[in-house]
Amino acid sequence: MVSLIVIASQITLFQQPSFYTIQNPSFHYSNSKNEFKPINTKPQFSCFSSKDSCFLPEFDNSTNISSSHENLDADFTDITPPSVSRSVDSDELAALLQSCKNFRQVRRVHAFVLKRLKNPVTYVENNLLSMYLRFGKLMEARKVFDKMAKRNVVSWTAMINGYSKLGSDDEALRLFGDSISSGIRGNGKMFVCVMNLCSRRVDFELGRQIHGCILKGNWRNLIANSAIVNFYGQCGELSSAFRVFCAMAEKDVVCWTTMITACSQQGYGKEAFSMFSRMLSDGFWPNEFTVCSALKACGEEKALKSGRQLHGAIIKKMFKNDVFVGTSLVDMYAKCGEILDARIVFNEMRSRNMVTWTSIIAGYAKKGLGEDAIRLFRVMRRRNIIANNLTIISILRACGSVGDLLMGREVHAQIVKKYIQTNMYIGSTLVWFYCKCGEYNIASKVLQQMPLRDVVSWTAMICGCASLGHEAEALDLLKEMMEEGVEPNSFTYSSALKACAKLEAVSQGKLIHSFANKTPALSNVFVGSALIHMYAKCGFVSEAFQVFDSMPERNLVSWKSMIMGYARNGLCREALQLMYRMEAEGFEVDDYILATVLSACGDIEWEEVPSSEILLAT
Repeated sequence: MVSLIVIASQITLFQQPSFYTIQNPSFHYSNSKNEFKPINTKPQFSCFSSKDSCFLPEFDNSTNISSSHENLDADFTDITPPSVSRSVDSDELAALLQSCKNFRQVRRVHAFVLKRLKNPVTYVENNLLSMYLRFGKLMEARKVFDKMAKRNVVSWTAMINGYSKLGSDDEALRLFGDSISSGIRGNGKMFVCVMNLCSRRVDFELGRQIHGCILKGNWRNLIANSAIVNFYGQCGELSSAFRVFCAMAEKDVVCWTTMITACSQQGYGKEAFSMFSRMLSDGFWPNEFTVCSALKACGEEKALKSGRQLHGAIIKKMFKNDVFVGTSLVDMYAKCGEILDARIVFNEMRSRNMVTWTSIIAGYAKKGLGEDAIRLFRVMRRRNIIANNLTIISILRACGSVGDLLMGREVHAQIVKKYIQTNMYIGSTLVWFYCKCGEYNIASKVLQQMPLRDVVSWTAMICGCASLGHEAEALDLLKEMMEEGVEPNSFTYSSALKACAKLEAVSQGKLIHSFANKTPALSNVFVGSALIHMYAKCGFVSEAFQVFDSMPERNLVSWKSMIMGYARNGLCREALQLMYRMEAEGFEVDDYILATVLSACGDIEWEEVPSSEILLAT
């Protein structure tokens, strides 16, 4: 029984090209040593697509589906079926089909097959449906498939692959189930197709069963093993992916890239660097997709030095004009905070895609340069480049950071027009944006209209209420959020505690403290600092100090909150002692703390070198 799991689409911070469309190096095998050797030093890759291809002989010379729209009116008089007066064999028809250069030529040969052959052999029909699939004509291929008197594993695999390539995963898996019900025994090519579907859908259970079928049927080879590595990597099972990878008798640049990408996507940047180094030391030269994955790891790990080395050593020499590599460079520099370097790469690119624009806009927004991000967004719109969800989120953050309500409203109108307001990430960012611009009522309306609200959505509203002076509403929202079964995170707790401090609502603050005490959020330094501030503001200094003393780590805010709490409650000696202790633990007592303590405590004097009495008390 085929198990199906539908995975909801998610926004990624960075979209890079799927390296599974790269082509395998051409190898020839030595009879004496049974080893593979590349034919040329810079391998050109041909038909491996761990996501899209099934390695059928019929697909060996396949072109992109987009090519099916080209040259449909081209002359096809060179494809001339055999004359009616003589007999024709299946091999001749198959060769004729494989020589077709466009859809019309295939239809002409198909018409001849229908006219001359009452019962065409499976081999001819397989070639016919494969040629239709080559030119993206899925419905025509399905008609041929449905009328076939006898289907073999090649027929089923071709159709599964066809639906998979056009994104009809459900129908592809349904066909796979039908093939099993029809008694077809899958081969390696079919299992690779289904394994790639499982990778795309993150269907772990079915993928594990297919892995078992590959092992049981002894279908293991370079292509199948690469598909298995990719599957476990996509499912986040890195240990399983490593096991399969390490057990592979032979490896190529595709399987190395698969492993590097899996590490990078799962947040194991150091492991990705290590794999990249091992790949180079083993004599494999990276392709553009390997480089994209390595750059992604550099960006996630903030490894600017490694990214610069990669830029200088490989990219400038080999992939200078590659749009995907250029986009990865822009993203890497932006994530490392080097927005000027990101802009230089961006300006030098001959061609840019939507992801390139999104990367540079997101980089400016994250750096706090909202006006620059908005200017680029306007240029992007003038060039009719369609924005994706991440572009919209980034520009809304840019608008919020500079208070550009007008541009934000324009973006919101586009969101409503495209019916993507229901996206949880976009909805949460809209709530944050309107709160930043002081539009509490609109933010509340957006939150209420969201069909699904997660902790980020609620926290954006609670934080906005607290900062806009609607503290009571913030606490009501926290209650409503918890009643809906959404568990607060550390940011939610710290925002709600700030609201309690402003209202001096110690009873509600204590209740929030008790809730946080049951979660890991209590150990968060921001929650601890908010608790100290809340208790001290409400006059409960001993409770504030208990929280301060039990904190596993303290930052400058924690020290400031406690010292201010002592000073504002008239405990000047304790404030002074804590200032000396703060200095002793390596934190600088800034002018703000000193001025606050001195103004609150009057005649207390700050000694650069504390007396022995104070030191003993501290």
